[in-house]
Parts: sequence; C-alpha cells; structure tokens
Amino acid sequence: MCAYCTTQDMENILPENIKIGDNNIGTPIPGRPGSGSSRSNITPSQAQYYISYATQYIDGRLRTFYACPLRRIKSYETPVLNNLTAGNTVTIQVEDSGAFIEHGVVRIQDRDSMEVATITGILSLTAITVDTLVNSYSQDNGLKISSLNYPDPIPLMTARLAVSIMVDRLFVAEQSPDVSTYGKSQRNMARNSMDDILTGEVLLFGQEHTGRRFVRGSVMDAYDSPAETQKGEEKE
Repeated sequence: MCAYCTTQDMENILPENIKIGDNNIGTPIPGRPGSGSSRSNITPSQAQYYISYATQYIDGRLRTFYACPLRRIKSYETPVLNNLTAGNTVTIQVEDSGAFIEHGVVRIQDRDSMEVATITGILSLTAITVDTLVNSYSQDNGLKISSLNYPDPIPLMTARLAVSIMVDRLFVAEQSPDVSTYGKSQRNMARNSMDDILTGEVLLFGQEHTGRRFVRGSVMDAYDSPAETQKGEEKE
C-alpha cells in the first residue's frame, strides 16, 4: 500500500496542541490533548496507519476513473550545477530552487545512475540540501534533479482525511460526542475536492484513465457541465 502524503503533511494541518512523535514526557490534561505537556499524542507509526486508511478511501473512490494506486509524476526538472559526492546532507546547486519544498521527494539522475532522495532544506534561491546520496555524480554527465509528486490535490486530501480520523479518536477518548467539529470539517473539505475530481472539474495530471470521462467528446454524446452535477451527498 502506497501513501499519498507524509506525517509532515499531517503535522502541518493538525492543531498546535496535538503532536506526532515519540516524546512521552509530562502528564496530559484530560479534555485538552497535549495541553500543559510535551507528551506526543500519537506515534509516527500510528500516523502511517491513518495515512494508509485515507489512501484506501481515495483509491476506492477513484478506481472507476483512474488506475490505482496513483503514481508520482515528475512535475519539474532542472540541471544540477555542481558535482555531487555520496554522503549525508548533500548540497545541490540549481538555477532556481523555487519549485522545490522541504520534505519533498526528488530524483537525481545522470546518464549512468539514478536515485531518490528527500529534501531537508532550502538554503537559498539556488541551493537545496537532500538527506543522503548513495552515488556520486558529475554535472558533465547530464546531471539533473526532478521533483516527484502525487498530482494535486491528492496529498492535501489524504492529509485531511488522515487527520480527521486521528483527531476523532483523540476527541472521543476525552469527550462524549462521537466526532469532533474539526475532524468533520477536514473530512468535508477533502470530500469537496473528491467531488471536483469525480465530476471532471479537476484532472489528475499524469495518471492512467480507466473510465470514459476524459475520452474525446466528439466520439460520443456530449457530457453535461460539471456544474450541473449534484454534490454533497456525503457531507456531515
């Protein structure tokens, strides 16, 4: 099972008082997860399960239109301007670092070798760092770096769904209602994006189609406008 987002994506959406990590210091305050304590609410391995559940939901909804699991696509590619030596925290010089983000996945390749790494920092407008490289590369050998991403808005949808499951679990442990308002809002926003994909308003770039929604319209009857499609059947 692939994962369409990372635990860092979840952390970027979570409320400030809910933490993902291995820290177990302090005494939690009932009713306020994480408040007054540095204790983590959930471990990274548990967060991966929630990401897996969210990915299963997305695959189930999209499988009638797209081949699933979805695949990462090369959204940006640029030449590397320096030689790279195998090791940890490797600096890569590029013409413009604006297309790269911290924690993003990149592919480094030349005519002989290729590998995948994770960006650990954006140093400047023309320099980034990656976590580790197994091979050494020469810029004279056609060296390039590519940004690999799942198509928009899949990572955000997955993070919202995973966060909603996680927050509801923590909320129910301390409160009487079975769901939290925050978790409900995250699910509704994710389902809005899913509706846009299923009605054809949003195209998942670079994915293989399994249905007829994106076939050339001249070979069959014209489609209704996506604006005429009913939405919101699953909203809470």
